[in-house]
Amino acid sequence: MQRNYNYIYSKLIEKDSDLIGHIAYSLYKKSKIEYIEQQQTGGNQLTDSDLVPFNAFSSSDSSIDSYKLKAELIVQGFIENVLEEELENYKEQAVNQQAEILKGIIKPLTSGFWGNVLAGLVSAFIFAAILAIIGFIIQFNGSTFSINVNKAEKESVQKK
Repeated sequence: MQRNYNYIYSKLIEKDSDLIGHIAYSLYKKSKIEYIEQQQTGGNQLTDSDLVPFNAFSSSDSSIDSYKLKAELIVQGFIENVLEEELENYKEQAVNQQAEILKGIIKPLTSGFWGNVLAGLVSAFIFAAILAIIGFIIQFNGSTFSINVNKAEKESVQKK
């Protein structure tokens, strides 16, 4: 018995690298499997003559265009998903890199800040200690140091 071949493969796939065509062909094969499963009753196998209506319908120009359109939509959806994932990855990488850059900028500033605060406290303590030493020296030597504020105020008021 001679088999009837459906030449839909050559109608859907133009060359080996035709991704849309290969996906369209897999959609055709899925439709064929669904058709066969619907037509089988009681476990009987379909013959080639039983597939003639399916082959005629699936080989029509509108069916071929439909398979190709569905394949294009699948590829488009796939590309959109991949691009969305990549965009999210790039955003995440950009945020992480920005955080690292900011840490690199802030770290010297904060370590310098606390170092400057410590230096300021030490210098204030040394200055207070020097003043205390001078005060003790003056007090124990019996020297007095006084400022007559009232006299200075009177002179400034009189000049006006």
